[in-house]
Amino acid sequence: MILIQKRYQDIAEQINEEDIDRVKMNLTITRKVCCGGREKKDYDLGWIEDPKDMKLTTVRDYQIRDRVLEVWIEP
Repeated sequence: MILIQKRYQDIAEQINEEDIDRVKMNLTITRKVCCGGREKKDYDLGWIEDPKDMKLTTVRDYQIRDRVLEVWIEP
């Protein structure tokens, strides 16, 4: 069972691990730049093959496509 807890939420969503072959992890960092603006950068953290019993927290967004769970997390 894969549990996904979105940022600022206490309830975790459950995803059956038999429907997933890989998990692709992405990190999103937002930082302040001059004049009150913000800059967002995405980093690819890699893959997890054959995921089993995972709990992912601070998830901004996720999607399942072609048996791959793609997750964007924020610090």
